[in-house]
Amino acid sequence: MTATNIFEGFSASHAAILDGATSAEDAAQTVGNDIYGVRSAAVDPDVGQFDNEGDDAILSSWYWLNFANLTVTSGYISLPTLAAITGKSISSSGTGSSVKFGFDLWHEDHMNTEPKPVLIRVPSKDNEGVIRRLDIVLYKVQFGPMTFSGPAYKTGMEVSWAGRALASLKDEVGTKFSDNKKRVGRLISGAVI
Repeated sequence: MTATNIFEGFSASHAAILDGATSAEDAAQTVGNDIYGVRSAAVDPDVGQFDNEGDDAILSSWYWLNFANLTVTSGYISLPTLAAITGKSISSSGTGSSVKFGFDLWHEDHMNTEPKPVLIRVPSKDNEGVIRRLDIVLYKVQFGPMTFSGPAYKTGMEVSWAGRALASLKDEVGTKFSDNKKRVGRLISGAVI
């Protein structure tokens, strides 16, 4: 059956910090800086509005996008993801089962990091029932500090990775858009990989 361009998504199954050199399509086929054990993901636009009023009526409305808030929650702390976001190294000592890994928590140099592209993967199907994947690619995400909730009895600990997806003149691999217009990201409905 041929796929259509009308589709639905289920829930986030995958999220990754892209390296800025690999396209979202290629990065989706490899394991890299994944946010491991994704429980949920949300992209929420922050919009502004102005109503032009006259003659006791709204004559026109103007809308603009400031940024989009990204929040991804997972049940795991991924030190490689922290390293990818902050650009800092993971420390390790020992060998085998006695190895210890360490990473500074909320170091002052980790607060204002370089923006990174992000991929969010959602299982999907089109309106004809063809199984697809929906990729949400955000070109330029400025991450804030990782946060925790819990640990709580029976639900464990939840880790939140949050940032702002900013408008960009370039895609996830740094290619400038030919129309010289900013955008936050793109949607890709593709075959299951």
